[in-house]
Amino acid sequence: MKIGIIGGGKVGQSIATALASQVVGLVSASPETTAQLAQRFQTPTYNQIELVQQSDVIFLTVPDRVISTVASEIARLCQNRPNLRGKIFLHCSGSLGLEPLAPLAKLGASVGSLHPLQTFAHTQTSLQGVYMAIDGDENALAVTRKIATQLQGQAFHVPPEERAAYHAAACICSNYTVTLQALSQQLFSHWLPAEAAWQALLPLFQGTAHNVSHATNPQTVLTGPIARGDIATIRQHLTVLPPEYVPSYCHLGLMTAQLALQNGTITSTQANELTDLFTKTLTH
Repeated sequence: MKIGIIGGGKVGQSIATALASQVVGLVSASPETTAQLAQRFQTPTYNQIELVQQSDVIFLTVPDRVISTVASEIARLCQNRPNLRGKIFLHCSGSLGLEPLAPLAKLGASVGSLHPLQTFAHTQTSLQGVYMAIDGDENALAVTRKIATQLQGQAFHVPPEERAAYHAAACICSNYTVTLQALSQQLFSHWLPAEAAWQALLPLFQGTAHNVSHATNPQTVLTGPIARGDIATIRQHLTVLPPEYVPSYCHLGLMTAQLALQNGTITSTQANELTDLFTKTLTH
């Protein structure tokens, strides 16, 4: 399988690193970056159409907002050439369906998507053990499953109509976790400089991350005043928190109370009292 990658960012380079023996080339937004990538991965320097011609599978690892534009441009350039039958185009967006690749499908290509459920902090992010949401026509699905296996990942199917919900869950897991740590740091900066505030909180965060990562179900490691049914402490929190933090605290508190109830660490009476407290605070 000959693989081409259009998009030279962290996702594209991570995939190229993992599948180096099969990658025939990478194309980035600029000729300079494309040349650098060719040198790094020891491949020829191609333009988009040349790369498509040389590849069996073409990844579009460009930002979500330009996937449709790139696909349409490739389709336009290929209109007067042999059709794209036999080629497979895959995007790596978590939120998008297959519509952005429709111009390529009209020319005979198979189309699909493969979204690694992972954050890409650098260009050599390991994909081993990572779950990967896939979609596509019959041919593309078969190929994405094979590629996921080669990446040492776990493929699972998410249909187009459920992509937004899937992506929202991923954002809550990753992005909002960062937001919550930043909010905690801001509160702690009342007593310590910002960097020291995060260093003070880091062991607590790492301990929680360790507990969650070793749990079969993350809700079972819930601790804290809501898990104990300590309503008096929650009332104190709501009294002293800056007003801009209160809505988020209450919304999260409502959900946390339900988790505590499911865990059996609080009674239904305690859960109702917490729900009333949070609800009344939000409506005042």
